[in-house]
Amino acid sequence: MVSSLITKKRIAKAFKKVFVSQPFDKISVSIIMEEAGIRRQTFYNYFLDKYELLEWIFQTELSEQITDNLEYISGFQLITELFHFFQVNAAFYSKLFQIADQNDFSSYFEGYCQQIICKIIDDYEHKPFATAEERQLFVTYHSLALANLIKHHLTSSARSCQLDSQAVIHYIQTTLKDD
Repeated sequence: MVSSLITKKRIAKAFKKVFVSQPFDKISVSIIMEEAGIRRQTFYNYFLDKYELLEWIFQTELSEQITDNLEYISGFQLITELFHFFQVNAAFYSKLFQIADQNDFSSYFEGYCQQIICKIIDDYEHKPFATAEERQLFVTYHSLALANLIKHHLTSSARSCQLDSQAVIHYIQTTLKDD
């Protein structure tokens, strides 16, 4: 089990390195495995194709950043960690969010952002929602806003907005306040 995870991560690391410098449609399993220094056939022991590898990277990295930390840090800290993660990995994720082929990474990402917003609400001392519908509207609105802000920042050539976790946290806190 451990060696298979190590091998998967080694393949993923090689893919990410190649992906940043080459168009996705030009990347072959042979190129990925050559970069990884592993036999080509080994790829198929772990992944069906490069799309499945890409999905695995996305899900694994976001799980490590969000899902695995839900019990240990606050929702606001998750936002700060997520913004830092995307700043460090901007080259990879800017290209990932531009792929419109088999997999819809935006939908996956919105689900992770929804987990963060739910965590923020659960952490909050006062429950400012009169109904479940109000809560769901808040979660939907803020998770879509968060996901699209990050995606827009990563895919926009002008980088029209700065990824400022403290500003986003402030906006969410402002909407949660009991007046």
